Amino acid sequence: MANDRTNYDNFELLIGRHRGLIRKLCWWRSSGEEVLCDDLVQECYLAIWQHFDSLRPDVVKLQEAAWVVWQCRSVFSHGDREILLPSVDERFFDHMPAPDTNETSEILDELALALSPDEQRLFALMRQDLTDLEIAERLGLKTRTVREHQRAIIEKLRQHTYNQTFKHSNNQ
Repeated sequence: MANDRTNYDNFELLIGRHRGLIRKLCWWRSSGEEVLCDDLVQECYLAIWQHFDSLRPDVVKLQEAAWVVWQCRSVFSHGDREILLPSVDERFFDHMPAPDTNETSEILDELALALSPDEQRLFALMRQDLTDLEIAERLGLKTRTVREHQRAIIEKLRQHTYNQTFKHSNNQ
């Protein structure tokens, strides 16, 4: 019984940390339709609870958020939800709150640790919103080479995040 209570408390903490993210995802997927958004939020909570045991307790914040997004995506891709996803008017994004830059910066700092020193230098320039040409000039590389390295870094970070997030569930 105590273990169930611990799981519930941890679930409640997880939802508390990612409630805004879940709500934004559901709001976007429902194209702003409030009732549908509320239904999707509840379905996401249920999916997260059902798969809660597959989340490793030692994952970092970014990996935890990726796991939450993964669970929400599974809700969006089942049943008749695909029909309920009309294209979104670009004006919709004008009302979206800006991401928390401090949290984003912390997440990117954590990700950079998975890169080699050369990749970290390029990643740092990518984070400054420089163009490929500006990065190429600063590093003394061709623009095409910079783009190839950027794609490789993004794929490496994607794979690293996936492996860290789902490592526990893949070992079962």
